[in-house]
Amino acid sequence: MKLRRFLTLFTAVLAVISVTVLFAPLLEAYSLNSSLVEGAVNPRATYSYEMDAFGPINFYHNNSASNLMGNLGFTTSYINITMENGYATFSVKLYGKPAGDTQVHLADSFVLKAGDQSRLFESFFPSGIGEAGVFVNVFNNTGQYNGTANAFSAVNVGRGTLYSTSQMVKLINVPEQPSGYFERLSCTLDANSVYYIESPSHSFLIHILFTGNSTVISTLFGSSSVSNVTLLYISLERTNVAVETLNVLDYVAQYITVVPIMWILGVVYMISLYRKASWRRRS
Repeated sequence: MKLRRFLTLFTAVLAVISVTVLFAPLLEAYSLNSSLVEGAVNPRATYSYEMDAFGPINFYHNNSASNLMGNLGFTTSYINITMENGYATFSVKLYGKPAGDTQVHLADSFVLKAGDQSRLFESFFPSGIGEAGVFVNVFNNTGQYNGTANAFSAVNVGRGTLYSTSQMVKLINVPEQPSGYFERLSCTLDANSVYYIESPSHSFLIHILFTGNSTVISTLFGSSSVSNVTLLYISLERTNVAVETLNVLDYVAQYITVVPIMWILGVVYMISLYRKASWRRRS
């Protein structure tokens, strides 16, 4: 009887530990998420983005920025966004490394204020993307919402990483697409795909890979002289904004292999105890 009670208690302990191991990361994520800013466009919301390109940035005419960033000279640059009441402040720093130069140079640095009705604001923070198949206008191009995806769904919130699901928008009929090598590369890398994360209000940009012409992209370069970009990406590095939904499977899967191993060891242990008890009774 004592052995039976012990095995029952041991099984219950294994079950409790299993549930704790599986769901503790999810509970921690919910706690972290609840401590963040609720809503993508709420005051105090901040975003840090990196911007770079795999191909050239083309300009209509030469200037100091084009001399540093043209002809594959563009290098990792930064966009920091702070939300205020009804508008967003974009702090942009652009860097270039001309061919043959070993130094990275600050090509331009400026601040933009974008109202919540502007194309720039709506491109980063669309309000209600809708259902799969719906057409939206982001980055001043028409896009079609393809539904939720797992790509680009991890969000760095400073004190940890939250795992959500992303909203994938495919831009269509983008003007001034490249030809030849970069056209093939654009297709291979699935260019003109935009990913957003949904927050309790509005969504926020997490990643875009863009090839072509966009007045919004030109605005981010501080110049209307940008004719087109090739494989330019903007990727979210950090934010303090809560996500709308956490991806439960991502959290449960973190320790999904630990639980079966724990149960196998536990069952082997219980079988060994039972055999020892049986042997003692017979002897």
